[in-house]
Amino acid sequence: MTTEVTTLPANGDVTTWTPAEKAIADAAGLVFTHTYGDRQGQREPAPRAVVEKFLALSRQSGLNPLSNQIWCIGRLSKGRVEWAVQTGIDGFRLVADRSENYAGQDAAEWMTDSGEWVDAFIPKLHGGHPLAARVRVYRYEWDRPAVGVAEWGAYVQTKRDGTPTEMWAKQGAGQLAKCAEALALRKAFPMDLSGLYTSDEIAAAPEQHIEIAGPSRDWSAEIAAATTHEEVEDLLDAADDAGERTDAVRTAAMTRHGMLGEPTRPDETVVDPEPEAAAEAPAPDVAPASPAGLSDADWLAQAEADVLRQEGRA
Repeated sequence: MTTEVTTLPANGDVTTWTPAEKAIADAAGLVFTHTYGDRQGQREPAPRAVVEKFLALSRQSGLNPLSNQIWCIGRLSKGRVEWAVQTGIDGFRLVADRSENYAGQDAAEWMTDSGEWVDAFIPKLHGGHPLAARVRVYRYEWDRPAVGVAEWGAYVQTKRDGTPTEMWAKQGAGQLAKCAEALALRKAFPMDLSGLYTSDEIAAAPEQHIEIAGPSRDWSAEIAAATTHEEVEDLLDAADDAGERTDAVRTAAMTRHGMLGEPTRPDETVVDPEPEAAAEAPAPDVAPASPAGLSDADWLAQAEADVLRQEGRA
């Protein structure tokens, strides 16, 4: 039985990774799976710069991706994948706990609609949601705590219609308190936590399904209905601005351009070709004169002239 323990890859060069190291990278979120469009089902690995950053932050913080303490997450934005390194509040607490300077923290506080700070926020008593949350973190060598204050509007995660997500609608006070705690811990331990953000501070956690909305318009159908080349190009530009200019949209545009034919420039005039001049008809053969009324000598001369004319045409 082997006692080898698989660790993070030594560098971001994928070609040197073992199968086990590739599996760790996959588990850590360094591979993005497209969920719709022409690339649905395709797996896109993170670029090397992202991998190197993830490895550096993992070593810097001492957090283990296999324990779900740190991970990378990709989000599709305007046709390209944007990458971010994240951790959970438990990862921040672990970093602080490992430090010899961590002296604990105060319980969270919340600000109500009246501007009062309370140590227990009750929606039925204090309103729908707190205006802010506050947490103090202490270090042994500091006289004053590191204070993190998270304001509701800056951190609440919302759906497309602007309403809070299910988690924030049900546990908004607790979610906001974790954001304030992360702020305070990052202030107290910047060497270990700089560049790291918790899932509560960012749009989605790794265990959540990232819902990618479909195209905002049926671009292919609109392009197929276009009546001019300019209209086709305008639709292509609009699809590009929306981040939805897929291969299918480009193919639809090329097809429609072909169906509309070659465009005529404004300075071009169509000139009908001049009809070709009729070929000059050959002169008709002159029939030999009748021998009637001719003397024998004249008839013979006429006959010889006819033969010479025929030989000249040949």
